[in-house]
Amino acid sequence: MEDTQQPDVRIRGIVKRFGAFEAVAGIDLDVARGQFVTLLGPSGCGKTTTLRIIGGFETPDAGEVLVAGVPVNEAAKRHTRMVFQSYALFPHMTVRANVAFGLRMDKVPKGEIAPRVEAMLGKLGLADQAGKYPRQLSGGQQQRVALARALVTQPRVLLLDEPLGALDLKMRKKMQGELKALQRNVGITFIYVTHDQEEAMNLSDIIVVMEKGKIAQVGTPEEVYRRPASSYVADFVGETNFMAGGVAVRPENILIGAALPAGASRGKGVVRAKSFLGASTRIEIDAGGQTLFATVPGAVALEIGDAVEYGWRNEDSLNLTMTEDRK
Repeated sequence: MEDTQQPDVRIRGIVKRFGAFEAVAGIDLDVARGQFVTLLGPSGCGKTTTLRIIGGFETPDAGEVLVAGVPVNEAAKRHTRMVFQSYALFPHMTVRANVAFGLRMDKVPKGEIAPRVEAMLGKLGLADQAGKYPRQLSGGQQQRVALARALVTQPRVLLLDEPLGALDLKMRKKMQGELKALQRNVGITFIYVTHDQEEAMNLSDIIVVMEKGKIAQVGTPEEVYRRPASSYVADFVGETNFMAGGVAVRPENILIGAALPAGASRGKGVVRAKSFLGASTRIEIDAGGQTLFATVPGAVALEIGDAVEYGWRNEDSLNLTMTEDRK
């Protein structure tokens, strides 16, 4: 009987070097069945290398990766599929043929291929595009074809390497919603790579923040944002004011003037810039030589050059481990 409590992916102590550069520096991670997990971090942090190791495209120098309880070198072809940023569609094949390709490579009986392909095309809204070639499709449609080609093979784990990176902002937002709904619908594990913290927050059940080949924090989007483990995480995920003396406060937790409650930490400064954003106003404050940012609801009756009192509730300050660049 299959162990439903076993993680879909288990990583223990993986290390990967490229010459003298250590891209992955010994990480441990469990990914539970059906989760949408995002590896988040800047370029060079090891997120894509980790994804490629899970998919069997790179061999670690040390450590072990299990997919569905099986070492990745044995499991990758059977249990994982990768969706790339470039989509990697075959230009000479129709949408239908692209989606069927993986099933043919897996030697699925011919009679099963057509029904599975048509069902997947319908699920991803591509039924009316089945006879077209990739060059005849929009970027969003090509992305859906790449997803269909991977999902039709029924992998245990779908690996996605910045698959929305080539889309414009409006289409990327639309596809984020579609991708999240698709993952819930098919119910399989997604492991997603991005450097876009907003994208990670929108999509993920769990975010894995990476720094210099290591894991800086693992948690839900709310945990990572509201309780960052270090100044690096606080700075990378969202925006943070780092105060003199080691206190850190998010801009939305900076209160202005009459909004300050009794007992709040307080300071005085001068408004240096103001931007009305519709639902909120962003204010830049010169606080004795330090620049602070506040995001307050609605419009604000302050002008550039005005003196302002600011502060925050003690419970809204972040308790952080300061990384070397902040010490």
